[in-house]
Amino acid sequence: MKKRYVVYAALIGLILLNIPALGLIPVLPVIQLPGEVLWAWPGGSEFLGGLFGRGFTNTFLATLITLAILLWMTFSLRAKSRTADEVPTGGYNFFEMLIEFAYGYVENSAGKWAKAFFPFFMTFILWIVVANWMELVPMVDAVGKWESLPHAKAEQAVLAAEAGDEHLSEEAIHEIEQKAELAADEANLGDMRQGVWLVKAPADENGNKSAEADWTIVPYVRAAATDLNFTLAIALISVIMTQYYGMKALGMKYWKKFFVWDGDKIKENPLAIMDSGVGLLEFISEIFKIVSFAFRLLGNIFAGQVLLFVIGGLLPIANLLFWHLEFFVGILQAAVFALLTLTFMSMATQGHGEEH
Repeated sequence: MKKRYVVYAALIGLILLNIPALGLIPVLPVIQLPGEVLWAWPGGSEFLGGLFGRGFTNTFLATLITLAILLWMTFSLRAKSRTADEVPTGGYNFFEMLIEFAYGYVENSAGKWAKAFFPFFMTFILWIVVANWMELVPMVDAVGKWESLPHAKAEQAVLAAEAGDEHLSEEAIHEIEQKAELAADEANLGDMRQGVWLVKAPADENGNKSAEADWTIVPYVRAAATDLNFTLAIALISVIMTQYYGMKALGMKYWKKFFVWDGDKIKENPLAIMDSGVGLLEFISEIFKIVSFAFRLLGNIFAGQVLLFVIGGLLPIANLLFWHLEFFVGILQAAVFALLTLTFMSMATQGHGEEH
């Protein structure tokens, strides 16, 4: 089948989804910040001391898929590099140009440190782009397991309560679960099961749904970058390696810009104590780079995913526009993360004023 016919079929499908009389209105999956649990661990949240949460989540599965895609790209391109023609073509040619351009940029920015910084720069770009674009794969958020919405709401309520108080008793947790489950069951905010399908539950003139509208779908795969664990992990790698290369370049002198104390200078001029305050603020800003990196990426990609859900439910054909928007947002966020990491690493290896 020619590619244009696939595009035509997709467009016709989106148009049909805009006709309510056909009953094809898409069902929205669960929208929540933590990754949804696909398979609970034996013993629940007590498994291995709670180190791995309540179970195997769909965002962790997406992270493993992202890793598998990057490994496949790495080994396939490496194999082709050994038998490449004098004038490469196709996908290998694209990646060769991309890597050459990226390395040239890193070399101009980092100089002699280019070989050390480039693996981080290129890995961040590819890793984050693949993770971000996962939300754009058709059906990725529509294929999953059915789950009772009251049960899902109860789990969300327990997670929120445990975040505020880690020492909740079993009785308190059970009470929270019961209240949340009962409230969700009475609200009937979910969708309906019809055979092998989960269909949109119609509402009457008062906005009330059927008593059977208690089901939702938990996707098997959700974009990894919509989980704070993923964004926080790569933010930690970025900031920790920045400090490592700063120490490697300058030794222990690197920390002098953060912890400044010159007693003799302060005796001569008491205002010199401000240097210590500025250094401490700079140290705090280094720590908060972790927060900035993690929440910037999480916020943009999670908001984009919710936008695609909502627009798909209101006017499916409009998702063509927002799909392309999120396509470029995925690239932009990866580039911003990698460029900021490169900039901070380059700054960390530069000597302070007194060392010049």
